[in-house]
Amino acid sequence: VKTMNPWKSSIITLSLAGLAGGLLLWSGKKDDPSAPRSAGHESSRPRSADRNHESHPADSGKERTASGDPALAERDNLLAFWSKNASFGFGQTRQQLVEDLNLNAGQSAELERIFARREKELADLLAREQPGKAGIGQETFGKICALLRNKGLREDLAGVLSVQQLATFDANEANRARETVEARAYRDMADINAVVLLTDSQKQQALAALIKNASAKVEQEADARAFMTLHYGQMLTDADSSSIRGLSNRVSAVLKHGMPEIEIDSPQYQEWAQANKTERIEHELSALNNILNETQRARYREHLEAEPAW
Repeated sequence: VKTMNPWKSSIITLSLAGLAGGLLLWSGKKDDPSAPRSAGHESSRPRSADRNHESHPADSGKERTASGDPALAERDNLLAFWSKNASFGFGQTRQQLVEDLNLNAGQSAELERIFARREKELADLLAREQPGKAGIGQETFGKICALLRNKGLREDLAGVLSVQQLATFDANEANRARETVEARAYRDMADINAVVLLTDSQKQQALAALIKNASAKVEQEADARAFMTLHYGQMLTDADSSSIRGLSNRVSAVLKHGMPEIEIDSPQYQEWAQANKTERIEHELSALNNILNETQRARYREHLEAEPAW
C-alpha cells in the first residue's frame, strides 16, 4: 500500500482528533478553534519557559513567512501553537520536580537549563518539516514523543540531584508506572466483565493476563496522548483512557502501518480502518485464550466487532 508523507499523516491524525476529542472533552462547548488551548489560562504558563525558549519555531518562521508563502505561514503558525502547549507542559513538570524533590536554588536553576535545552530540541525536531520536502518520519516522531513524555530525563537529573533525591525520583516514577499499568488492567477487566459475566476464578486469570498486556497498551496510549497534548495542551493528561481510545488506536495504526494515500471518506480508507480493527480484536482475544469459554468468547468478539473502527 502506498503511504503518504508522515508529516501529513500526523496532521490528518490531529484533524480527526480535533473532531472526536472536541466532542468528548468539551461536551458541546464551543471554542474559538484558532485560540491556543493550553492547560489553564495562557497567563498561567510558566515564565521560565519564555525566558529559556532560545529557539522558538514561531521566531524562526518570521523570516520565512515574510514572503507571504501561505504554506510556510500555515506551517509556522502550527509549530508556534504546538510549541506553546509543549512549553506549558515542560514548565509544569519542572515545577512538580522542584516541589516533590525539595530542590534548592542552584538545583532549580540547573533544572531550568535542562528543560530549556529539551524544549529547544523539541522545537528543532518539529521544525524539520519543510513544504515540498520529505517531512518528518517515524524516527523523528518517536523522538518528539520521547521528549514530551520526559524520557531520558533521569540521565539529565543524575548530575543535579543528590543520591537521596534521585532515589526518591526513581521510586516516584516506579510507583506511577505500576499504578498506571494496574489501573489499566482493572479497567480492561471491568469492560470484559460488563459483556461476559466472569467467575471469580476467571477474574483472577483475566487480571493476570491483562496486566501482562497492560504495559504495551499504556505505552501505545502514552505516545498518542503525548502527541495530542501538542494540540490540546495538558488537558489530555488526566483524560480517561476510554475517552481517547479511538485517537490512540488511530495514531498506533499510522505509526505501525503508515497512513494509506487515499481519501479519508473513501471505501479504501474504511477497509484500511477495518483491517486495523480486526487486528486489534484478534490481539484482545488472544490474551483471553483458555480463560473464556466458547460462548463467552463469541459474545465478547461480537461486542468488539460492534464497536466503531476507531
